[in-house]
Amino acid sequence: MNRTKELLIIDAWKPLDKEVVGASELESIRETIVNRFGTDVSPASIARALADHGARLGHPEILQADVRWREGNLFFTPEDLTFGTLEGATALMDKIERLRRQLETEKPKLEQLYQQVRQFKSELESVPTSLGQELAQWLTIWLQNPQIFAEWLELRRATVEFRAQFGSAADFRG
Repeated sequence: MNRTKELLIIDAWKPLDKEVVGASELESIRETIVNRFGTDVSPASIARALADHGARLGHPEILQADVRWREGNLFFTPEDLTFGTLEGATALMDKIERLRRQLETEKPKLEQLYQQVRQFKSELESVPTSLGQELAQWLTIWLQNPQIFAEWLELRRATVEFRAQFGSAADFRG
């Protein structure tokens, strides 16, 4: 966490004048950060910064708040990320694009989507399968310019290289 956010956390905490920091205080501070910076931060990160400055923490409440926050910020289920076919990879890309369009007006959530896609792409780059490498390439293009992705994918599927690698499955149009 950068120093500016950390200072804002401390500045937002002091007027609350609570002996023990709990879930409601974390939520108030988190909202202040979102309003100021347009990016979200986990309750656990806020609690860490407060603890570093001597705040007493209501640990069970903070853990529960962090779990709720993390569950609410997950865009993909394990099933979304478990695929072994071009159809599965295409379904994941469709979901990513659908989420991008839904979140266009929610900048913090949209940035979280991009962060999760970047992380997934990074993980895929180390997967030695041709499908894993192919999907990593798709994610690279989507991250660079999501507006052209659908057209790019159609062109990609028409290439000799793609058809040689994926055969008749290349005829699938998601």
